[in-house]
Amino acid sequence: MSSTDRVYTFFSVHERLFLPVHRLLRDRYGVDSFAGTGWGHDQASVLAYGEIDYDPLVVFTRDVLEPSRNAVPDIDFLRDREERYGVSIHRMIWSERHLLEGRSYKQVLALTERLFRVVEARFDEFQPTLLFSEDVGCLSSYVHYAVARGRGVPFWRIGSARMPGLLSVYSGGPQDWNLTKAKLAEIRERGLSDEERGEAAAFVEDFRNRPERPTGMRTRARLPIADKEDLERLTQLGKRYISDPQNPTLTSPVRALGQRAVRLARNQASRSFDYFDRPMTGERYVLYPIHFQPEASTLVQAPYYLDQAALIEDISKSLPVGYQLYVKEHVSNRGRRPLAFYKRISETFGARLLGPDEDTWKLIRDAAAVTVITGTVGWEGLLFGKPVVTFGDVFYNECELTHRAGLFPKDQWHDVFRRAIFDHRHDEERLLEFVAAIRATSRPGFLKNPNTFPAVMEPENVERITDALAWGAGLRRVD
Repeated sequence: MSSTDRVYTFFSVHERLFLPVHRLLRDRYGVDSFAGTGWGHDQASVLAYGEIDYDPLVVFTRDVLEPSRNAVPDIDFLRDREERYGVSIHRMIWSERHLLEGRSYKQVLALTERLFRVVEARFDEFQPTLLFSEDVGCLSSYVHYAVARGRGVPFWRIGSARMPGLLSVYSGGPQDWNLTKAKLAEIRERGLSDEERGEAAAFVEDFRNRPERPTGMRTRARLPIADKEDLERLTQLGKRYISDPQNPTLTSPVRALGQRAVRLARNQASRSFDYFDRPMTGERYVLYPIHFQPEASTLVQAPYYLDQAALIEDISKSLPVGYQLYVKEHVSNRGRRPLAFYKRISETFGARLLGPDEDTWKLIRDAAAVTVITGTVGWEGLLFGKPVVTFGDVFYNECELTHRAGLFPKDQWHDVFRRAIFDHRHDEERLLEFVAAIRATSRPGFLKNPNTFPAVMEPENVERITDALAWGAGLRRVD
């Protein structure tokens, strides 16, 4: 690609991070045309003073939300977009975590129509050569992805490679690591080089000896009554919320305080009612980690498995006799779920509900199998050499060692779990091939919400994110 590249960005919640990335794209790679979509006026104000001229800059609350407020949806238009882009409008809507509350079906359809019209018009105006963001995680990013794909515009995304200090770079569908898939096919064809095998084996051995939680898990697991960081974030939230209270990604400080109070009360009540059990020595079990919600990992990658309590019941029905289902709460879920959720699981035949502080690594090591929707524990299960059963779309489905229950009807899940538990044979070479493919198609750095993880703004990390994007998109340095 050349300096005539035109970069369109869906900012999500990363305007403070992506702004210096754009500066480096301009100064280091010669890109001088930028446009994008942000959620609210608070983001637009940050971008207005950042030395980059975003033309056009879509502000969701101004350009999409307000004009669609009393509109009547054009069903024929939406049907045409389903056919034109090969998508399910309803599935796209279900990926949304902010915009459905308090809106009728017709209002959401009108909003979706407006989104398509605005994104298409801005693409017509700007003529982007590439789209850039994190992965598809909401209705707005889904619309950007669909329009870009329909027009042949590559949508390059940066995310966690699920290896410490590495970024995944890809332009396939949601969680479709196309570069990794291509590299894996190449490695399978020619075999691992000695260097590739050595580096992959060293990573796997190091993980098995000293496993670590994913980046940011410790922060999300905290649930203090209040501390200095909480107060600072609350103050910043208040300033942003006042500038644009219609921004769907923002919560009022009053509501944020109410949510924290509810979480604290639920967390204490779950302990008082003794919903959480303990593992039993010698018991044979399959491990299911409760997924954090709402997240793109289920909303986008597994929209048919959003009711985890129902899925847990179905998995319990599918296990071979003599095997319990160990259901472990997520460390970030403390106080987020109503007590009725825990009660339902604790009363599920053949299920044992475990608390968030149980040793995940020991549970994985001792399990007969690990089953997940799309969670990171599935990836960790593979690294420990365990059979892993998945239900949703996730990057490690490409590994030949994964059992994909989501490809089968429910009445065949019993057979899937029987194969995983009794017939599975771990193949270390297949695992090393997959690890090597990820390492070869990843780049140094990490990407998180800068409002929660300020370290992501360190200049060295900003450079790494920029260089990772440029590497994937084929941008050439000009400095």
